[in-house]
Amino acid sequence: MRIVVTGATGSIGSSIVDRLVINGHEVIGLGQSTEKIERLRADGFDIRKCSLDDTNKMEELFSNADCIVHSAAFAAPFGSKKKFMKTNVEGTRSVMKIAQKLEINRVIFISSSSIFEKANSSENHGDSLPQIPPSHPYSLSKFRAEKLLNDFPSGMWIGLRPRAVFGKNDTTVLPRINKLINSKRYLVIGNGKTIVDVTCMNNFLDAVECAINAEDKATGRVYNISNGKPLEAGYMLSKIAQKSYPNSKAKHLPHAPIKVLSHLINTIGLLSFGLLQPSLTPYSVNQLTKRMVMDISGAKQYLGWIPKQSFEEGLEEIR
Repeated sequence: MRIVVTGATGSIGSSIVDRLVINGHEVIGLGQSTEKIERLRADGFDIRKCSLDDTNKMEELFSNADCIVHSAAFAAPFGSKKKFMKTNVEGTRSVMKIAQKLEINRVIFISSSSIFEKANSSENHGDSLPQIPPSHPYSLSKFRAEKLLNDFPSGMWIGLRPRAVFGKNDTTVLPRINKLINSKRYLVIGNGKTIVDVTCMNNFLDAVECAINAEDKATGRVYNISNGKPLEAGYMLSKIAQKSYPNSKAKHLPHAPIKVLSHLINTIGLLSFGLLQPSLTPYSVNQLTKRMVMDISGAKQYLGWIPKQSFEEGLEEIR
């Protein structure tokens, strides 16, 4: 197939490009980082510089594509709400409009489990959108992007909603966690017993391929993606820490004061109009302290996808 991947210079997008090329597809990747584009081109990939604002160029590059994998996004624990909405909502709208105009058979939209920010954490989250929208601008932008998919024919799109994708070339999840780790200790907020889902990169890439090849009955839905085996946050932190520092020990920090501190630091960042980037935010604290369990039965049933790799196996792939 001829497939165009947006966000190809990000860790998820570049991994998608790599997997699809290995499996014989003709792939064009779109990105904005000149340095990363040059590095990927040196590795033999066809990467073009193109922003989601440049609709004319996108239309040109989408021409004759069989499928679009839309992974481009502004993803950060802190940032301008305007930028989140422009990139993640309006950018998605542009991709969908062009795909519809060109009669492209399938668009795979990469969403985020963070849309469940305000949902009842004591319950496992299904594929449906939560009734209460999230408040964090990134999470809200993904929530709104999922909603706008319904403005387009259901037969042309499938959404994937992974939880904390990590693996080789990861520049998002593990780098943030590594800030909590050194040779002597790793920081655990609270008791570390909170159950959370994560997603090995290979499991996620399997889901992307299943979505590309899925039957028409699978379209018009967004599917939760995870390893399917939630683990305690403290256990996962210990495994990540001890991979680099075998003698590293847990140091527990009280949850309530850290959460208050994160709100204070986040407020200072907002008042600085982005000049100060907070090292700790409520969003990042919630990732490790709020229960997050995904119901992945929809992806299994409709996409024919099954997560094959465990957290421990995924960690072994990271050098």
